[in-house]
Amino acid sequence: MKSKSLEIPLRDTDEVIELDLEQLPEGEEILGILRTENVPLHIWLTLAKHYYKQGKMHDFVLLLENCQKDAATDYREQEKDKMLALDILAAYYVSLGRKDKNKESRKKHFAKATSLYTQADKIIMYDQNHLVGRAHFCLLEGDKTDQADAQFNFVLAKSDQHIAANMGKACILFNKKDYKGALMHFKKALKGNENCPSSVRLGMGLCFYRLGNYDKAQLAFERALELDSKSTGSLIGLAILHLNSGDKDKLIKGVKLLSQAYGIDSANSMTLNHLANHFFFKKDYQKVQHLAQHSLQGTEVEVIRAESCYQLARSYHNQQKYDQAFQYYYQSTQFASPSYVLPHFGLGQMYIFREDYANAALCFEKVLKIQPNNNETMKILGSLYSQSDDSDKREQAKDLLQKVTKQCPEDIEAWIELGGILQNSDVKEALNAYNTAAQIIRDNINEDVPPEILNNIASCLFQLGKYEVKRNRNLNVKTINILLCRVFSITR
Repeated sequence: MKSKSLEIPLRDTDEVIELDLEQLPEGEEILGILRTENVPLHIWLTLAKHYYKQGKMHDFVLLLENCQKDAATDYREQEKDKMLALDILAAYYVSLGRKDKNKESRKKHFAKATSLYTQADKIIMYDQNHLVGRAHFCLLEGDKTDQADAQFNFVLAKSDQHIAANMGKACILFNKKDYKGALMHFKKALKGNENCPSSVRLGMGLCFYRLGNYDKAQLAFERALELDSKSTGSLIGLAILHLNSGDKDKLIKGVKLLSQAYGIDSANSMTLNHLANHFFFKKDYQKVQHLAQHSLQGTEVEVIRAESCYQLARSYHNQQKYDQAFQYYYQSTQFASPSYVLPHFGLGQMYIFREDYANAALCFEKVLKIQPNNNETMKILGSLYSQSDDSDKREQAKDLLQKVTKQCPEDIEAWIELGGILQNSDVKEALNAYNTAAQIIRDNINEDVPPEILNNIASCLFQLGKYEVKRNRNLNVKTINILLCRVFSITR
């Protein structure tokens, strides 16, 4: 097959230099020719794009940095090409900044991109592709979402199937948890071009997943992988679907997909976190810590950093290294979004271990605010409040534990805790709670009732003036009567 070539007109003659675009010479040599022959800007752009495709980034940048002052611009479309040259170079620096893990160098890349986009604004401010490129940069900066949204809306008002604008708008809506709206814009991008990037299918898959339509999510992720076999996001999405299925074969497949994603990009923080989660359940805490630390160091995205810190914290927690666990639980809460409550639960446990019950209660209150029907949290808060001297807190403890016993009537701990709170205010109901716990232990667990519970039952019976217990299939009557005698002798 004949290779592609490009003709460069020689100055003041009818002759040309023919360049093989697949075997371009060094950039400095080309730059010299372009300057000497006063070559039009559009040819500079064509050559720069081919250097980029060949991975010759130094030569790509060299041409784009010099074309504004050295290229010939005495032709009709020169303004648009000037803007395009600035936008292409700006997008390149945005890409460098996005990948850079060093804050200072990333800041420099972004500063260059900002300067270039500002120069392009002065040439053609309202060009659609220029606005969309700048809007995507605003999204990446993180604190300019409203500005980005306005620019996407402006473009979509004029061209409602603009792929990049629809994708940007979809990302904004997704981050606002408007998954139906985001899906609509991803579909518009797809409708505008069926050969659009695999990231559109990935975005659709994520929306379907959030909407609970897991079958369609799987189809979208699989289609994305057909278009781009190295789409780590799609591999992770499929892996999560398989891991959450509970099916043994799918679990194995899910881990393989995560390993495949790791092989493509071993620095991807999402992949590292999911692998850390896998090894946590394997009780391989050394691997958990290795993977989570690399994830933490490799991203500035706070929600991902929160997950990394949480993986570290719970691995140390299970190893009974409570100081390290406390450190990373706390760090995770600083990065976490309001809805991510797992680190608050873990931090609350650490405060209990430190006997700092006030701070522990604050942690569990944050969990309960997001998950108001979480039984474990209600039980822990009920227990913490029950130790308070504040009567309102003790009343809250009773309400929480009564809610748990209604939602989960087989929860022995909740019945015992409830009995303990009620014993000072409603002895009859306290006795009922202890008896219920005893019945569950005998009927469901098929074990003898522990002496602590028997002692509490005896105490309640004594308070009620019942000094002898008749035969009861749930209780050791002889033991209860002995305990009643002891209580009576102590109080005489």
